[in-house]
Amino acid sequence: MLILEGLSIGYGAPRGAVLSDLHVTVEPGSFVCVLGRNGAGKSTLMRTVSGLQAGLGGRACLNGDDIAFLRPQTRARRIAVVLTERTGSPGLTVDDVVSLGRQPFTGWQGHLTSEDRSLVLQALNQAGAARFSGRLFDDLSDGERQRVLIARAIAQTPNLMVLDEITAFLDLPGRVEIMSLLRLQARANQAIVLLSSHDLDLSLQFADSVWLLDGRGGLQVGTPATLIADGHIGMAFDTDAVRFSTQRGRFELAD
Repeated sequence: MLILEGLSIGYGAPRGAVLSDLHVTVEPGSFVCVLGRNGAGKSTLMRTVSGLQAGLGGRACLNGDDIAFLRPQTRARRIAVVLTERTGSPGLTVDDVVSLGRQPFTGWQGHLTSEDRSLVLQALNQAGAARFSGRLFDDLSDGERQRVLIARAIAQTPNLMVLDEITAFLDLPGRVEIMSLLRLQARANQAIVLLSSHDLDLSLQFADSVWLLDGRGGLQVGTPATLIADGHIGMAFDTDAVRFSTQRGRFELAD
């Protein structure tokens, strides 16, 4: 279970808090999409929840433990993180990168067991990245890299998977496939998958729950249907040119 207890996120002066006093509970097996306009604080929230950035107050707890105070190896065993930053991995093959997901579980020599290798192979297949096996990771396109990094996160067998804008480089069929895969991973493994995305339509179709950042320092939490019906989606995303239709469940040009 993931619980945010009075969590405040942001930066030091002069920028200050982005979101304050968040209280949210997420049950195991949940696929949660984090939505909001650019600059609303999605990435800051994801980094804070995953323990990569210190909060300003309160805490984020996973299975009763404050994530901020977990030892690095313990956090790596429980939490998998995939970010949008392009990182270089000179000389590493796709198989090497995905195998890194098992590193928190290996001994000091880093030798993979037969079970580790089996999990790596399963992860490659599940993420649709097996066809890249043997290739150098740095030779892949952005979309191919994202599939490999998702495979690495799956191989990590985490309790919490945090993915920040990871579908941005995928085509539409690829985004649908990955969204479906992540929801299945959450349910099959009783894990929590937290995905931030600009793909509003697919997020509203696939998410069990949505965290909606309204851009004014507020966070609305609920099912997609509830947030649509209550008008929160429109309030967060409507512009002078585009409006979200609660009747049709999609954006339309304003009259």
